[in-house]
Amino acid sequence: MVMIVGCKETTGNQDEKNTTRVPQPSDTLYTQQAAMNIYAYQPQRALLLIDSAVIVGNMDESMADQCRARIYAFTQMFSQVDSLLGGPESVRFDSAQVVGERLLHNDSVKADVDRLRDVLEVLAYANRIQGDTLGWIKWSRQLVDVCHKIGPKAETDALRTEAEIASAFPAIGHYEEGVARLDSVIALLSTKTTFDGLDALVIALKRKIALLGSRNRYAETLPLSRQIIERLDDYEAHPDQYHDGSHREPADSVRRADYIRFYRNQAQSFLTAAYASLGEQGNMIDAFCQIENSVRDATAREHIARYNALQQQMEAERHQARAARANLLSLAISGLALLFLAFAVMVLLKNRTISRKNRLLAKQITEGMGYKEKYWEEKRHQEPMQTPVDLNALSDEQLFQYVNEVVVRDRLYLDSRFGRQTLIDTFQLTKERIGAMFSKGCEYSNMSDYVKHLRLQYATKLLIEQPQKSIEEIAADCGFNSHKYFSDRFRQLFSMTPTEFRRARQ
Repeated sequence: MVMIVGCKETTGNQDEKNTTRVPQPSDTLYTQQAAMNIYAYQPQRALLLIDSAVIVGNMDESMADQCRARIYAFTQMFSQVDSLLGGPESVRFDSAQVVGERLLHNDSVKADVDRLRDVLEVLAYANRIQGDTLGWIKWSRQLVDVCHKIGPKAETDALRTEAEIASAFPAIGHYEEGVARLDSVIALLSTKTTFDGLDALVIALKRKIALLGSRNRYAETLPLSRQIIERLDDYEAHPDQYHDGSHREPADSVRRADYIRFYRNQAQSFLTAAYASLGEQGNMIDAFCQIENSVRDATAREHIARYNALQQQMEAERHQARAARANLLSLAISGLALLFLAFAVMVLLKNRTISRKNRLLAKQITEGMGYKEKYWEEKRHQEPMQTPVDLNALSDEQLFQYVNEVVVRDRLYLDSRFGRQTLIDTFQLTKERIGAMFSKGCEYSNMSDYVKHLRLQYATKLLIEQPQKSIEEIAADCGFNSHKYFSDRFRQLFSMTPTEFRRARQ
């Protein structure tokens, strides 16, 4: 987690902090909305935007954690996030779960049912993907309760979650109860005529088909598959009657046709599998032909759309060519002149904007570091702090506060060899106790992030105070073995390179 101050640090001169100018949202593009618009396919950039939003004051830490947990759980770029977190495959779900469970104890989350629903969705999904059925059911039940508290607007989401809970019951030995629960959910969803209700009904029917199929009860899946097809046919014929403006509803007729075709083909596949298992070859072939025809129609529509688009493009190009031949010389000269002017203005404005934002961000970072540095300078000139009689008697949070004060005051982190073994030798602690200290006693996910953060903070001081030194020398002074790694991490934390930061503070 990226912050300018130390983990859970509460000391320092509060009067000086209160005189710092409070950043305004208009000062920066680092916002929650900007991050969540791109997190599915650009998680690394989204996390950087969140970290920067916290630094400039656009987002508090609890909301930042909530956004991080959603990114960890729901991004489409799985390996990128796992690599970013420095762990094995699917470590993102472990991180999402740790952050989500911590947020459940946050007062602002507990007081806001919409935020609480968001956190529970993350926890339920993470446990489901990790195969923790009991955890999945536990968080899903809490999610249903929260949806009921929200009211009618969340009723369909509550039923959708009830269907997911029911589909998990066979895994804990309650098969018939799971089927019965699905029947209740399907009965309630069958009365809804909104798109959100239709989508939830299709999912619930699919869950029941899967449960019945797992027990070879294929004959019972036939009416369920037909029900999916019938509801999709009705939606196709009367889309306006289903319109509800929900975020799941297809945005246009093309996406609506894709949605209908996708689930209709799935239902036909269920019919085909059921007929094959029941030995009804004729019905199986008919169902398979329905799928084949749907695919053929979709392919034909795609080819026609491409042909029409190509025809339109060729016609437009012919018109443009005729117009270009009429005024080729004058248009070419004026166009090039305008293009050059526009490009020059754009580059100038962009450079000014970036420079202004970098100066503002660098100033805020420097001010924050100045307060910390003043605090630690005072600490270094005081008498050595008294070592607790028994470090193991301290809570994880108290232990981290003590260890952090020694590490920062004495700048132990500047040693390139500083690591877990250093803490073990210095404080006579076990590696298990150190691991618990980081996982439970502070907001850093691991020791590597903690050390990297301290070194990068110290780098901002050296970049300003020692302009004669190169970036490579600064990196070495801060304990980094590679200046490229140093520059990459600096950019991740502060959204600018060391060179840009130094330039912004000159």
